[in-house]
Amino acid sequence: MDLESVLLGYIKRTYLPDRFRKSCSNEAFTERDLHFFAVGAAELSDAFTAGRRDMPKNYFNRKEARSAYLLYFTLTNAAKVTKCLEETSRLTGFADGRSEINILDLGCGPGTGAIACSLFFRASRAVITGVDQNVDILKDARSLFAAAGNPNHKLQTIVAPVRPAFLGDRLKGRRFDLIVAANILNEIGGIKEQRLLCQTLINDHLENDGVLIVVDPALQRTTRALMEVRNGLVADIIAPCLHCEPCPMLAFNRRDWCHFYLEWKCPETIRGVDRLLGIKHDYLKMAYLILKKRSLSPQPHRAVEEGGLWRVVSSPLNSKGKCEFVLCGRGRLKRISRLDRNRSAANAAFDRIRRGDVVRTDDGDSVTIEAPFNR
Repeated sequence: MDLESVLLGYIKRTYLPDRFRKSCSNEAFTERDLHFFAVGAAELSDAFTAGRRDMPKNYFNRKEARSAYLLYFTLTNAAKVTKCLEETSRLTGFADGRSEINILDLGCGPGTGAIACSLFFRASRAVITGVDQNVDILKDARSLFAAAGNPNHKLQTIVAPVRPAFLGDRLKGRRFDLIVAANILNEIGGIKEQRLLCQTLINDHLENDGVLIVVDPALQRTTRALMEVRNGLVADIIAPCLHCEPCPMLAFNRRDWCHFYLEWKCPETIRGVDRLLGIKHDYLKMAYLILKKRSLSPQPHRAVEEGGLWRVVSSPLNSKGKCEFVLCGRGRLKRISRLDRNRSAANAAFDRIRRGDVVRTDDGDSVTIEAPFNR
């Protein structure tokens, strides 16, 4: 059974009041169900954006918040984690030859990262450890993993605040092949605290050949904070950056933030909540980092960068008679442009470029797409 079906059935059985369930014998969501859960989804959506500073530290204490999160945010976050796993595998060959993978899902909530990893690494044995400060959401995580995860994989959960001091005590020096920290970094404090957590994970809890995946909301404030965290880390940056130099976008101005758009097929239930809230999930905005321990050996992305590769970090910048893109690579930003009157077969890639693509270009308007962000 797919994750969406498992999730919707679980929400309805666990969180829908009896007075609603008595009127409907199956697990399909009705318009009435959507209206019931949309109240909590609206509160969370507002809290995660405009009201983030005022968010309770343990909002999962409220069952209304847990059920709304399960319905409205689990599938979107699973898609983002899966995208990062795909890019990690493509750039590092992470899954190649691994018969067993030890995974940490930090701030796991309802087990979003754990389930995404379990579905992605089907061919390997996996032991997954989920850490969260909320007992009730971990109960949801175990139930969902049992129904949607690979039956050959094991999920164990730990109740603990996501802070370096607590993690050292609860993890007892354990190291992992893969650590997923999705939508947790922005909730633990300022830049110094976030950087300390990432560096502690890399130094103390990541295997020498392991990978740390960080996903955070693609909002201006939270993403620029992530960009600052990135600048101070002692680590190899695998993606989205094609270099380990200081972030040129962060230095360029105080406005722009490095984020990307992930194409996906939006589930009808989420579209139903979208209609009630006036929101659209036609694509997913994401900000992320894929990191490894600092190494003297050349990283895969460094090798290709030397061949003239750049990451597209803007949408098309169209003006009268011209199309432009901003690229990032080699520790600097670069603009490429094509005049409409010069459109030709040699520069036809301009019509297909999207934010996040990795492209090859030299001087002039000749460009080729080497790795589309949405494959």
